[in-house]
Amino acid sequence: MRTLVTFFAILYACLVQAQTPDSAKTPSPVKPVKISHAEPLYLDLVRDLGARKGEREWNVGTSFSKHGGAAHWHPFVEYEFAPINRLGLEVEVPLQAQVPLDEEIPGSSLNMKSLKTSLQWTYAVIEPWQTSLAVGYTNELIINHQSGKLFSAECGFPFAVAAKKWGSHVHTLVYAALGGEKKWGKSLEATGYEVNLALHYVIPRSKAFVGVELYHSQNGPVYENVIRPQVRVALKSNLLVGFVSSFSLKSTDPVSSFVRVIYEPKKRR
Repeated sequence: MRTLVTFFAILYACLVQAQTPDSAKTPSPVKPVKISHAEPLYLDLVRDLGARKGEREWNVGTSFSKHGGAAHWHPFVEYEFAPINRLGLEVEVPLQAQVPLDEEIPGSSLNMKSLKTSLQWTYAVIEPWQTSLAVGYTNELIINHQSGKLFSAECGFPFAVAAKKWGSHVHTLVYAALGGEKKWGKSLEATGYEVNLALHYVIPRSKAFVGVELYHSQNGPVYENVIRPQVRVALKSNLLVGFVSSFSLKSTDPVSSFVRVIYEPKKRR
């Protein structure tokens, strides 16, 4: 009798499980922890820190300055995406344009400067400390406009990033990178380093912010120190516009401006 009862109990359990919808049987996947950090506008990271699989972003923009009797533009197009959780990939096409302001300067020009690819891995998201840590690498192939070869040199930049959120609205970030360059037919040469410190205040209940980047770099005997105040405006939840001014601590360097448009398409299902 017990065997018969046990058999019918097992049969009933199997029938109930077979009629249960798949959504009820399989729990929804838990999203990995991600801290919302304010991303510097000029530096721009490779996807958000702690990126989640399926995230995508388009960036277009340009810098602008006047010097040497000409107006100089540096437009760019970027595409960022996360193929898996916490891994960001990026492809960027930087351009350079010159518009003469003096009759003695040659005519206008527009060239593709290089082809850049980057990856970034967020290896730690420490929620109690509101801190994210990442490492990455950027590769840049310099376009050759003077001979038959497509590229004239290859540059590499390994980097590390640390970001922390203080309370609800204050964000800090530190970016440090080393540089190396290999010209075709020559050995690899170190080109120096760069450090970027960022401080931002995010407007409550908005993606808009105000902030500043403090940039320092060394390339051989040449040092550069630049202050970049900035503001980001949210036109929509997935469409942002950022404005930056660059002031070099060298009095001989011109003041430049920079604009970036950020668009995040909806995640694919």
